[in-house]
Amino acid sequence: MKIAIIGIGTIGKGVLELLNKEKENIEKRIGESIEISWICDLKENINDIGDYNFTKDYKKILKDDSVETVIELIGGNTVAFEIAKDTLKNKKNLITANKYLLATKGKEVFKLAKENKVKIFFEGAIAGGTPIVSSIYEGVFSGGIKQIRGILNGTSNYILSKMEEGYSYKDALKTAQEEGYAELDSTFDVKGIDTAHKISLLSYLIWDEFIDFEKISIKGIDFITDKDIKIAKTSGKRYKLIGEATKEDEAIKIVVKPVLIDKNDPLYNVNDAYNGIESYGKHLEKTFFSGKGAGALPTATSIIGDLYKIKNSNAWY
Repeated sequence: MKIAIIGIGTIGKGVLELLNKEKENIEKRIGESIEISWICDLKENINDIGDYNFTKDYKKILKDDSVETVIELIGGNTVAFEIAKDTLKNKKNLITANKYLLATKGKEVFKLAKENKVKIFFEGAIAGGTPIVSSIYEGVFSGGIKQIRGILNGTSNYILSKMEEGYSYKDALKTAQEEGYAELDSTFDVKGIDTAHKISLLSYLIWDEFIDFEKISIKGIDFITDKDIKIAKTSGKRYKLIGEATKEDEAIKIVVKPVLIDKNDPLYNVNDAYNGIESYGKHLEKTFFSGKGAGALPTATSIIGDLYKIKNSNAWY
């Protein structure tokens, strides 16, 4: 399997690290060797990643007929959108952790994958190392899911957990950045936008319908104060940033907001950089998933899992 990686930031380096550390195990599970044919970063030369073919021009990768799969990890929905379209039009499979791209441009991206009979997988886009995409798409879809809700942003959850320990919002955010759970610009995380991207993608997976992103009600955690956290703790409750999608009478409603929850809620004990997701179906009733939702290696684990699907799944999303 010959692959190319576009975007060598935190997650890209995590993928390289995991492919090197677990190479034998990964290749054994996938069923063939993996060769990284190209490394691409659009902004700068990368000098600390080893002996790979490096380019700043992603179109060189698309001209290489031997490359079967492109892993896109640059983020955003402008240049990344062009890369995704060009990759699929050149009949190469696409793996991405880019929830922003798929939540806002997914309708066209998925259409191109089907038209060109190639595969697109995005396990790393929604819940880091928690395999929620596979679980929904291949597992519990037949349970007649009516609602899905969860903590989908490990950064915000980590910040709220630190604030419960006595940190100020500012210090909790700084610690999250130092631990690699938050980028320097954490706007999408703390304002709930990242959670909205993810819950809208889960909604699409369940009900096969894209919701206009601009119509989603979004509120983040950036207004929550130390005093709010203390009052919540006194009453035995916790603030959690929750994304929720519900379908009633053929109408889908998506909301993202901080919610005060008590100990009876399964999301109550989902702390630090972990995600927790609960689905409710008319046949399956309640199902709960939890795992690490932020950090390079958890997300890299999901991305490498998508390499397995490229070889061993006939479906595309």
